[in-house]
Amino acid sequence: MLLGIGSGRLPERLRAELAAEGLVLLEEELTGSVTRRRYRAPGEWSSWSKEAASGAIAITAGRLVVWAGRFKHIDVPLAHPIRATIEVVVDRPGRVCFAYDAGTTNPSRSGRVEVRLRTAQAGRVAQLLAADE
Repeated sequence: MLLGIGSGRLPERLRAELAAEGLVLLEEELTGSVTRRRYRAPGEWSSWSKEAASGAIAITAGRLVVWAGRFKHIDVPLAHPIRATIEVVVDRPGRVCFAYDAGTTNPSRSGRVEVRLRTAQAGRVAQLLAADE
């Protein structure tokens, strides 16, 4: 575990919920980073920031969850229109990047958030999610 940036494991309740939905892929204790560009939230502003994070990726038959730095960044049904706004790319071998607009689901926030997580399953993650676009 990386000190101060979370364990990279999903909370037990969320993991159980996802297991009940039928997990297609679960990757936990991944290392990576969270980058914010032109980010605004109540009491917070940053033109650019990057912090190390541990994280997890879960994909069920109908849902995508991305957890990083003790925070659930993405939790969206695969068929929901918001899913189409989330970019998922393998930006380096063994690393997947999830990029989204912070204001899409919370109007008090704005800016771009990029969650990068290292996993040997990066290609599979991108492939599974490309099939749902």
